[in-house]
Amino acid sequence: MKVTAKMIAEALGVSTATVDRVLNNRNGVREKTIKRVKEKAVELGYKPNTAAKFLATQKKTEIAFILPVVPDYFWNEIEMEIKQAAKVYEDFGLSVHIHRIHTFPKGSQINYIKKIIDENLYDALVISPHDAEPYINVINEGVKKGIPIFTLNNDVPQSKRILYVGGDYYQAGFLAAELIHLFSKKLNDVVIIKEDEDFFQMTNKEKGFRDYFNNNSIGAKIHVHTISSTNVMNSLSEEWEKRTLYATDAIYVANGILGDVAEFLYENNKEDYKLLIGHDMSEKVYKFLHNNVIKSVICQDPASQAMITVKQVFEYIVLGEQNEKSEIIIKLEIVTKANSKYFINF
Repeated sequence: MKVTAKMIAEALGVSTATVDRVLNNRNGVREKTIKRVKEKAVELGYKPNTAAKFLATQKKTEIAFILPVVPDYFWNEIEMEIKQAAKVYEDFGLSVHIHRIHTFPKGSQINYIKKIIDENLYDALVISPHDAEPYINVINEGVKKGIPIFTLNNDVPQSKRILYVGGDYYQAGFLAAELIHLFSKKLNDVVIIKEDEDFFQMTNKEKGFRDYFNNNSIGAKIHVHTISSTNVMNSLSEEWEKRTLYATDAIYVANGILGDVAEFLYENNKEDYKLLIGHDMSEKVYKFLHNNVIKSVICQDPASQAMITVKQVFEYIVLGEQNEKSEIIIKLEIVTKANSKYFINF
């Protein structure tokens, strides 16, 4: 049964108008009465009618999402799903604004976040930081100024951010190593391809990957090659000429260039495919799954990340609900040719 202001008023022996003033934070009620009404509301399990409250106050809640530009196939889907999820809360005054910002040159994303915080136009920020440690100060400064900040897809766990929604990147690397082990007929040499800087996400993926091999006493040599997403083909050509890619048994692509690596292998070594594993679905990745160049892909559903994040921000900002969790981890899903059609939007 829904608890109403009238029921609270009858239980306390006060007028419904008095209870209504308290529940809607209006003046004209003594502190003692305010305390009694709030305690009785909690006791009876009263929940505010958020839509009615918005209609009465017409207060809009403005949320900024600061997201990367690349890989575009992943972030385009995140953006689309955020806009779709936000429609559910439009009647409650929630309005989302999406900013797509390049993470290079280094520091450009942090500077943009600082600018947004200084302008103080939004009730909350959701950011997808390119790294962890360099973002601690800017997040803490924003929170100190009264702007709640949430992290999406990449975390800054040592900061005062409200909540993280995204994957466990240690487990992602661990799972990639397990898949390579399960799929391989021989495994003497493995290559990890990652970004050319030790970002938080890359570091955790590599650690998880290595730990799987160590925990299972697999003696394969693991080589790391740093390849920037801005210079993929030239970097791959150099490694191929050094024979490090040519001679390896398996390649794990930890950054967002799985489709590019698959394309390179297809063009240069199509008669002798490597065991290739990586992350996230795109049209190019889908193509090379079906060409048998890519063996398997590890996905974390962009739609779930978007919907959960919008919901959590709404509940925190509009409803005032505090989530006891500091993170919501999105499950990892293994994609092969057989089930890949369920993970791609054409």
